[in-house]
Amino acid sequence: MRNQLNVLFILSLTFFVFTCSEDDDETTSTPPRDRTEQQASDMDTLQNYFETHYYNSGALNALSTYPTLNDIVITKLEEDETLPPNTTLLSDAVEAKTTTYKDVSYTYYILSIEEGLGDHPHFTDQVRVNYEGNTMDDEVFENSVNPIDLELIIAVPGWNRVIPQFKTSNAFSNNSDGTVTFENYGIGVMFLPSGLSYFNSATTGVPAYSCLVFKFELLQYKIMDHDNDFIPSYMEDEDNNMDVFDDNTDGDRFYNFDDNDDDGDGYKTFREVLYTEYTDLSRSGLEAQLQALTPLNPNQFFTAIEAKDDGTFSAKLITLEDTNGNGIPNYLDSTDAATIN
Repeated sequence: MRNQLNVLFILSLTFFVFTCSEDDDETTSTPPRDRTEQQASDMDTLQNYFETHYYNSGALNALSTYPTLNDIVITKLEEDETLPPNTTLLSDAVEAKTTTYKDVSYTYYILSIEEGLGDHPHFTDQVRVNYEGNTMDDEVFENSVNPIDLELIIAVPGWNRVIPQFKTSNAFSNNSDGTVTFENYGIGVMFLPSGLSYFNSATTGVPAYSCLVFKFELLQYKIMDHDNDFIPSYMEDEDNNMDVFDDNTDGDRFYNFDDNDDDGDGYKTFREVLYTEYTDLSRSGLEAQLQALTPLNPNQFFTAIEAKDDGTFSAKLITLEDTNGNGIPNYLDSTDAATIN
């Protein structure tokens, strides 16, 4: 189905999705609550919400057009009220997921409306989304008027867990009025405990220790390489814990994803990998070139396709060498600088 959503193509950032300093409350003497204890309390809050709220599942299934945020209606079931026909109680619809953050096990929940037909972004990528944020009191505290670009690496932790489980739009068209029509994007709702949102930080319309609800549409994404070292930021999570702020191979003041010399051997990271650049006059032509090179070896990957100022498109084939065969690629091994380009 085609999406009938026509939106302005605006690059903007809103404040609410981003994290403040974590567990930081310099303006008050009250220490943050214990995260494990707060998570237990949040689970009670979320379960009560699921048992007392329903969504318009029948209406969504009957749509002749692709669903949008406005089509998702979550309603409180009043005391002694019978569940209306063609609706579903959230407790019968949401899917529980688990993750670890700050050494605490968290459970969060997803209501998937459409997974999408494009690609899965990574947890460090930039995504273009529409969203609406609600409190447990069903109050909207923030929403996007037009699509925004959001870096998941600095979003509240729940976002970089949930969004990569959906896919982007697989096609879009530019309209004569300056709007853009996206097709077949991921759309859903996330239900986050406070530990995966703002925890002890309060913001406008959101008290501290609030569980939150976010409706979202995932439109596009961009693979980020924050230090421009040819290693995508998601690959700089060496311990695979979805946290790039605890990976620092050389122990300097820069985390690997923001360090252009990861192993501290004096050679820039991009000089310690092999790369071949491919270009084409069209994106589709370049995609065909790259497809012809597959399958790749386990130590190879393509960088994101970039549009150049001269109108061409380019991408690089990266090969991570391990010259001394110790299982550590050269760019992370200060004892091995054989790949210097």
